[in-house]
Amino acid sequence: MGYLPIIGAALGTVAALAVVAGAVYLLHDRLDRERRPLVFVATFAVVATICFVQKMLFEADAGGGDPVSYFATAATAVLTSLGQAGAAFLGGNGFSLFPDAAGDAAGLAWIAANPGAFGLHALFELGNLLSLALTAEFALTLFTGFSTHLSLVQGHFDDVIIVRASASMAEHAQRFIDGAVAQAPGDGPVVISLVRDAEAGAKTWHIAAAGHVEAVDGDRALLEAACIARHLKKARHAKSRTAPAHGAGTARKARRDGHSLYVLTFHDGRITVALYQPDSVRAWGPNDWADALGTADPGMDGETRAATGMDVPSDLYSYSIEEIKVRQLMRRLLPAHGPGVGLGLRPLTAMIIGDDIERMVLTIIHLVRNGQALFVDDAGAACPRVPCIAVASAAADRIERRLRRAYPALFPAATATGISGATTGGAADVDGPAPLTLPATLTFFTSKLDMIEQTPLDPAGITLVVNTESDAGRAPSQREVWHRVLKRRCPTIDPLYIQYDASEQPAFIWENGYGGRERSRAEELKRVLIYGSTADCMQANLVLHRSIDRRAMMVNLRYADTDARPDLFDDERNESYLDCAVAAWNDPSLTLYDRESSRATADFISAERLFWEEQANALRARSGRAELTAQDRAHLCDLVGRLEHLRWCAYMVTSGYIARPWDDLAEAFADSYRTYRQQGGDPTDRGSVRALVKNVLRDRHLKRHVALVDWESLPEVDAAIARIADTPENERALAQADVLGWVRSRCNQQTDRAIADQFIDPV
Repeated sequence: MGYLPIIGAALGTVAALAVVAGAVYLLHDRLDRERRPLVFVATFAVVATICFVQKMLFEADAGGGDPVSYFATAATAVLTSLGQAGAAFLGGNGFSLFPDAAGDAAGLAWIAANPGAFGLHALFELGNLLSLALTAEFALTLFTGFSTHLSLVQGHFDDVIIVRASASMAEHAQRFIDGAVAQAPGDGPVVISLVRDAEAGAKTWHIAAAGHVEAVDGDRALLEAACIARHLKKARHAKSRTAPAHGAGTARKARRDGHSLYVLTFHDGRITVALYQPDSVRAWGPNDWADALGTADPGMDGETRAATGMDVPSDLYSYSIEEIKVRQLMRRLLPAHGPGVGLGLRPLTAMIIGDDIERMVLTIIHLVRNGQALFVDDAGAACPRVPCIAVASAAADRIERRLRRAYPALFPAATATGISGATTGGAADVDGPAPLTLPATLTFFTSKLDMIEQTPLDPAGITLVVNTESDAGRAPSQREVWHRVLKRRCPTIDPLYIQYDASEQPAFIWENGYGGRERSRAEELKRVLIYGSTADCMQANLVLHRSIDRRAMMVNLRYADTDARPDLFDDERNESYLDCAVAAWNDPSLTLYDRESSRATADFISAERLFWEEQANALRARSGRAELTAQDRAHLCDLVGRLEHLRWCAYMVTSGYIARPWDDLAEAFADSYRTYRQQGGDPTDRGSVRALVKNVLRDRHLKRHVALVDWESLPEVDAAIARIADTPENERALAQADVLGWVRSRCNQQTDRAIADQFIDPV
């Protein structure tokens, strides 16, 4: 029984020490940088106080002396305690199990006889440990901060990414940041982030650079941003000068569009990305950096503040989280290194299920854009095969109304807006001399089974059943019913089921009749594609378009320089075009429409290349020749041009465009040219006058385009464009700017055929 008090005192002491340690740790962890020095002061005071009490109670005989002696002893104890408290931060006191006063009698018996002395000694040793830990943490923070700053000063970084996120988007922003830091090649990016906490709010910025993450206040973040600005252009130019001496691989890295500044805003379910080039960033002043690191969004109304460098990013785009997920789905369906699912190669039948209106509309629109196909018969004649899309939803009427209002060219003008069982699109009646065939057939149902039982099926096409709602344990049994109905209706089809799941990683799986997953007995299984993972869609290379923009740059170069012929699928072969492609992509005159159009082409171009290969093999089989003749190649270019025009029309329609009338092109150009001259425009500026013509052909305000017609009507479009120069005034203006030949010699069909000529290797 004599040991119980000792054990109890020991356990109580350990518990007290744990509580004190936890409290100090949490206090230090939660305090911001301005208040963290208080932890040092508090720890120093605690250690000094404990040391003083030890000396006065157990190491000094202060009770029986006179006041002068007592005062002298206390003063000595204070000085000694202060010295030992300071030494604690450097580990100068050492660590011992028993105090020096215990002497040779130290042991369990001494602890039982002197529990107070032992408890104070234990607290003193804990204070020593905490002091040393604080010193180590301070030294590590100092070293990390210096390493980060040195990396920025020396320009050892790739891109600079500034991330601002609201509390509701904190999780998405953090996933993006983690991926950007972890997956960065080479020197990696500098990520300066302010991710707001839902409860406490954001108090500090974080800088991730050189493999370290450092928490800094707003003033320090501004200083580091200014440091970055000074070295952005210098570091980029230094790499460009030294690149050729290190081989082609280093040259590619140096000449790519690196060392740029991205400002990302995660807010209200959307991600806004603004890209700035080094030349513009170096001209930023303190207010620009304050805006970049503050709450002002890129693109803010100029009347609310003075115009700054942030108002003119070289690229600015914004997507909702849902749109990023649907874009990810499309890139899994489109062919990459082989036919894959067959989207863009075979006629598409898609049945889409769900009640989330935004997700449903986005899925419909992107399937229309990427589901265009061209059927070629044995004689080589081509016929468009537009997607057949059916929608089953309790909100079917709202989805249809939303589509009609936003994308009028998807519907015939005579179709009623209401739903009576099902509503199916027919022939188009759009504003223009040559109507456009609808880029999709849309049918709306309120019953899933009605949709499965009534939607026409194409044995030669691909069939998708897309469930945009989460599984929640119901979809497997439903899918089995759908599968049985579809197989009874058309035994030769092989439907692909697409299931939305926000938590599971995207993948193709095989599912049995009970909803379980297995690989054996494939004839009894259903193929299911999982999509919708937030973690997957927050990959930095996707959010920042790095995985698609290089190809899109080459597509854009095709329009900027008709003599350029890069290989879209081989980065080494198009290396010589990269500088020109980057310059054309960063041209201030390039609009968001131009970039998004090039990105859409870059997404679909793999399908067009496979289409070329399939038709080339078919031609060889029909002719019995191993090599293609010039006539064969011309025929293949015509086929690919038709498919490209189908894709382009679908993209324009799903961007809200309708056909533009042709009868007033000359008058419209004359009016715009007159306004241009009244505003002091240069009549010999070829680029500006050419832009005036383009603005007449594509009305950005009314969303109308003159070439939004069927393939067969494109020669009529060319003739209508040539008639712009029929009046003497217009002819004189166009000739003065040296664009008369360009207006009169336009051939839209040849522009579409050139996709095959410049981007698809015909060998």
